[in-house]
Amino acid sequence: MSQLVIVESPTKARTLSRFLGKDYRIEATMGHVRDLPAKKLGIEIKEVKNGENSKYSFLPDYLIIPDRKKGVSQLKKTAASFSGIILATDPDREGEAIAYHIKEILLKDTKVKKNAPDFTRIVFHEITSNAINRALEDPKDIDKPLVEAQQARRLLDRLVGYKLSPLLWNKLGKRWLSAGRVQTVAVRLIVEREREIKAFVSKEYWHIDVEFQGEKDKFIARLVEIDGNKTEVNDKKEADKVIAQLEKSNYKILDINTREVRRSPSPAFTTSTLQQTASNRFGWSAKKTMRAAQNLYEEGFITYHRTDSTNLAMESIIQARKFIEQNLGEDYLPEKIRIYKTKSKVAQEAHEAIRPTQIATVSPTDARNLTGIAGLKLLPETTGRDSQLLYSLIWRRFLACQMSDALFNQTTITVEGHYKGKPKNMEFLLRTGAQELKFEGWLKLYDKKVNDSEEKAKENGELSRIPQVTAGEKLEFLNCLPQQKFTEPPPRYNEASLIKTLEEKGIGRPSTYAPIISTIQDRKYVEKIEKRFYPTDLGFAVCDFLVKYFPEIFEVTFTAGMEDRLDEIANGKTFLQEVLNDFYSPFKKRMDEVYRQADKVKVDLGSTDEKCPKCGSPLVIRMSRYGKFLACSTYPDCTFTRNILEKTGITCPNCGGEIVIKKTRKGKQFYGCANYPKCKFAAWKKEDIKQN
Repeated sequence: MSQLVIVESPTKARTLSRFLGKDYRIEATMGHVRDLPAKKLGIEIKEVKNGENSKYSFLPDYLIIPDRKKGVSQLKKTAASFSGIILATDPDREGEAIAYHIKEILLKDTKVKKNAPDFTRIVFHEITSNAINRALEDPKDIDKPLVEAQQARRLLDRLVGYKLSPLLWNKLGKRWLSAGRVQTVAVRLIVEREREIKAFVSKEYWHIDVEFQGEKDKFIARLVEIDGNKTEVNDKKEADKVIAQLEKSNYKILDINTREVRRSPSPAFTTSTLQQTASNRFGWSAKKTMRAAQNLYEEGFITYHRTDSTNLAMESIIQARKFIEQNLGEDYLPEKIRIYKTKSKVAQEAHEAIRPTQIATVSPTDARNLTGIAGLKLLPETTGRDSQLLYSLIWRRFLACQMSDALFNQTTITVEGHYKGKPKNMEFLLRTGAQELKFEGWLKLYDKKVNDSEEKAKENGELSRIPQVTAGEKLEFLNCLPQQKFTEPPPRYNEASLIKTLEEKGIGRPSTYAPIISTIQDRKYVEKIEKRFYPTDLGFAVCDFLVKYFPEIFEVTFTAGMEDRLDEIANGKTFLQEVLNDFYSPFKKRMDEVYRQADKVKVDLGSTDEKCPKCGSPLVIRMSRYGKFLACSTYPDCTFTRNILEKTGITCPNCGGEIVIKKTRKGKQFYGCANYPKCKFAAWKKEDIKQN
């Protein structure tokens, strides 16, 4: 064997071994091998004075991660016997940084250095034979600008976290708090949305629908105009007045308009749209989605899953069009290839959207639905149910993006009403409509449930079918169907809507969405209740403090602008030291001022009517890194504490006690008996609690 190939994971190594011959040995690093130290800043900051101004330089102190020391030691021994070392880590900034650190570590080893191996870097966006062979034929050097962009993000986040966290400890009195450059902005979005909801004043309004009988058909239409003005009915008194006039009016069909409506397919998935769709479709967290996608990528079934590009390789488009024409028919194939514009700003990073590597490989579910299509290969059962579900979504979305438009006949019916009476004559316009599917196009493959919004159509007064009526036809008034409505506040963020907002505002990048959402929950700044994010009291306090004293740093536009600066580093347009210095100089000055000037903040978590069972003093609510708990108000004189128990109203099947909601040390919710430790009944799900 003359070539050593180094990748991140054992799964990726096994997949590569299917395509590489006996001349290659493949080793996995198990992810990052080197990082900044865990318990200190790990950045040497040197100040160079230039008159009144100062400039800084930043030197990171990278150390081998303790859990990786054994693996790195073994990798050094293995590498010492190879003349060629191929770095085949993932095709993004993280992968480029891992390749860089591996090379740095190996070059410092005496035996490896003596052997003087030839280091090369290969990049592929799918683990297939063709992609790997192309990469081996076109080896590259490590992309230093990409490495610098990754390091700049890491150093920026470390500077903010390790400099601001002690400030939070000092001012908020909790030594386990931490601040994050991007995460705090995500918390800010959730906090501001919560305040918007609380400040929202609901307003009453009414929809007035009328049921008519035509010559052949019954149907319902909505009042849209009164005397040429848009209908605005704001209370019951006003609604009753309009209804009384409608009941005494004469009606006829004024107009029937039918037009063709086209619905085009969406592009193949990016990281963001995949996470949003999996959240809406399956209720998955971004973390769970990325875990399933990682598995599919490393097994060789999909292209690289961290991407903000909607581009597709021409080879894959040709394969998709051939599959569509042969198996679905020419009608489902558009004349021209569909090309989707990408929003990606970083040309060096993942060039393609997420797609299957082999169009003939399908999930078991899709195979059952695609009867009569020959040559299909089943996704192995070993990939697991989650990966199969996600693969089906990716496969269908990719094929659909190259299919013909879905065609609908959109019919709009306008009804004219005339009222003759006091205080004056009135004219009403009522309108209804319906969509009739004319040609399903891409909807044949991509489940309608993912795209259609029948409830929204119903809310807008649209019909499920087109009634049989003709223009000029007189109508019989049957009934008024008034609906009292109230304006609603904007909804709280769920994972899908938060990711969408982060992407729209330029906060974070494909690889960061899932960690952002996990981190803000782990830090107890937000909590997820029925799949919606609520800021905690602590989240309010930390966010308000940081935004008040560091408004520029935690401003959405500043954070998005910093992402652009990191992209400039990746594109070789600026340098790590310049970006860090531009950030750190004003940041340090402001931080010194806040230490001197800011008052301490008391996080008010509320009080209770309960008394301490030890000393009789009032119990108050406190917060730890594990969540809220009750404590004696006389602490440290009395050290009594107790978990806060959220009642469910369910009786314990073992002892008849109260079932309450509890949390593990890692914050996972479960249901347990309030009489613990006398009764140790527990269940993960409410439906698992069997009642006698």
